[in-house]
Amino acid sequence: RAEDPAGILSLSGRFVPRHRDEIVSLARHLEEQERQEHALNRIMAIHERDGRLEIFTTDIHLPRRIGEALHRAYRGELDYRYEPARYFLRVSWSRDL
Repeated sequence: RAEDPAGILSLSGRFVPRHRDEIVSLARHLEEQERQEHALNRIMAIHERDGRLEIFTTDIHLPRRIGEALHRAYRGELDYRYEPARYFLRVSWSRDL
């Protein structure tokens, strides 16, 4: 369905609420870069709950790019789970300190 995301980036750990604005700014910046080449690749929604962030995207490449950028900038733990039958990618990033 058109309203279903192709990618979800889940962010957790004590680092996330302390650096929320920086993380969201980084995600939005990468979204703009991606949209210059692929106009339909975008962030659909950002949900925040209990100190966690979830970023829903229209494609599988954007959550991977955001996760890799977070890992380069802040280290932490990064994990990918790709479901080729559904064209779906779940990226998890976490950092406590």
